[in-house]
Amino acid sequence: MKITKIKSLRPSQFVLIGDQLLIVFGLLSTLFVYYRLLSIHVFPLKTILYNSIIHLALAICAWIIFKINKKVIRFFTSKDYLNLITIIFLIHLFSVVIGYFLPDKFNFKTEIFIISFFITACYIIGSRLIISYLYFYYRKSHKVKSQKKLLIYGAGELGVFLKKSISTHYLGEYKLIAFLDDDKQKVGRLIGGIQVYDAMDNVISLIEKNAITDIIFANKTISPIKKASFLELVLPYNIKIREITSIQSFFTSNFNLDKLSNIDINDLMNRKPIQLFDEHVEAILTSKTAMVTGAAGSIGSEIVRKLCEHKVENIICVDFSESALYDIEQEIKRNHPFQKCSFIITDIRNVELLENLFIEFQPDYIYHAAAYKHVPLMEKFPWEAVQTNFFGTLNLIELALKHQTEKFVFISSDKAVNPTSVMGATKRLAEILVQSYSAKSKETSFVITRFGNVLGSNGSVVPLFKKQIQNGGPVTVTHPEMIRYFMTIAEACQLVLEASIMAKGGEIYVFDMGEPVKIVDLAKNMIRLAGYIPDVDMKIEFIGQRPGEKLFEEVFSKNELMKETHNEKIMISAEKEFPHTESENIIKQLKTLENCYEPELFRKIIKNLLPDYKYFIDTNNTFTNFNTKKDLSNYKFQN
Repeated sequence: MKITKIKSLRPSQFVLIGDQLLIVFGLLSTLFVYYRLLSIHVFPLKTILYNSIIHLALAICAWIIFKINKKVIRFFTSKDYLNLITIIFLIHLFSVVIGYFLPDKFNFKTEIFIISFFITACYIIGSRLIISYLYFYYRKSHKVKSQKKLLIYGAGELGVFLKKSISTHYLGEYKLIAFLDDDKQKVGRLIGGIQVYDAMDNVISLIEKNAITDIIFANKTISPIKKASFLELVLPYNIKIREITSIQSFFTSNFNLDKLSNIDINDLMNRKPIQLFDEHVEAILTSKTAMVTGAAGSIGSEIVRKLCEHKVENIICVDFSESALYDIEQEIKRNHPFQKCSFIITDIRNVELLENLFIEFQPDYIYHAAAYKHVPLMEKFPWEAVQTNFFGTLNLIELALKHQTEKFVFISSDKAVNPTSVMGATKRLAEILVQSYSAKSKETSFVITRFGNVLGSNGSVVPLFKKQIQNGGPVTVTHPEMIRYFMTIAEACQLVLEASIMAKGGEIYVFDMGEPVKIVDLAKNMIRLAGYIPDVDMKIEFIGQRPGEKLFEEVFSKNELMKETHNEKIMISAEKEFPHTESENIIKQLKTLENCYEPELFRKIIKNLLPDYKYFIDTNNTFTNFNTKKDLSNYKFQN
């Protein structure tokens, strides 16, 4: 015997049946009011039956045509309720019209349908409000123990949208405690029953009183300084901080509060923002051809972007990294389709190829950012640092002089000041090289720009910390007292462009980096911004100083005198100029190391050239010196 399984009603079918019962009940309630409360008459049963059937048929047709039963009740909006009232009105209107075609004895008076419209609307809308309330109450009651306490920074349109989204999707998971805003006109008001508080004056008391776990930025107009000040206030409380930047985010199919963007570490740069576009710079550069070496690196690629923004006539992008150069090429073609730009794969050690570029393009400005900059690796392979950072720079200088390039801008580093690493020492030797050639050059102006670490650059500590945090930790810091200067890549490169315009030749431009930052504090803040508690949710491990590292970097030496410029962020080092004989001596001694691969010998030669160079002696490793005529396999590379 075959047993047929009775299928359960789907939610849409249940809604359809329930609504039709309410519509019929609304009509019957009206008849009771009309025949028993407003007047006493006998119920006309046949008339009631005929009109109820017609009324129900109209209601079923309307529900199916407008798909009322398909809509999820808990997501009903004010527009949905307005449409629902209109449909109920139309059902009653058509019932009145059809009644005129019925015999008089089966016809209801118009006032009956008018009363029925109001009663039925109350039943239908009231049922939906009750269902929505019960649904959210049920969710809230089951999740109240793990409920997160939330503050929304921004009481404008974006913040209101966020509140509605939380009320609809995350009511049991998040409890909105308050809005925060820096607009005094909004402070003290209520938005949907939630009070608006002053962002700076009340935030600490709100956090401590309500045990706040989350803060979401929903304010597109907040200034960088205010944002940084606010973050400094709340970060010690280990609160998960995220932001939403546009209303469009709410309408994506994968919108999720837990996937909102974390606050960028750049937002903690609490300083007066640098003007990132200079019309004076554009006026001078717009007719120039600029060559950027290291164009695919962090600094070089940003210089290329800035040159595009300032409408340079032609940009020659030179780099040795194939895939990175391809990436910046695609970005420039996409964002600046009309910019004349050439992308050249070559090594700055290759003089012949470089000269072909100078012959073909005749660059007016050279921004030399190509360099090996990874301190521990250059300690292992100092010959690479010398060949690229020093002799690569020499190649470009000689070609710039030969082809009468207008400006040569060398991108140096704070590690060149009192260097303790091979990388810093080679940068300092390159600085001396640039200055000595500047002294004998009349056609080409040579200028050096020197600044510290840039946030987010390749090989810097910020990308490393991000990756470690994404992998669940631990976050590794070399030393608890390690301090560094930081600025954003955009700030640094804009200042490079401005310095190149104001330079007359031979200057070292030093950028104001603000206050130095402890690396361990940076690590803690990045962990907090990711929503974790340092040393509780994610450990910080100290792994010891690496070879060549200093605890504290300097952007100028104690003996250097600094002169101000028209830009408060740019200073000029009044350092002595080096005669050309100085560079000739450096070149001669470094050339004696050709085909030499013994790190200790490189350090000794560099020490003779730079008395201020203090290098790290690694007693755990032995090195072998050999000539290139020997088999490379005989050389024992370091692990």
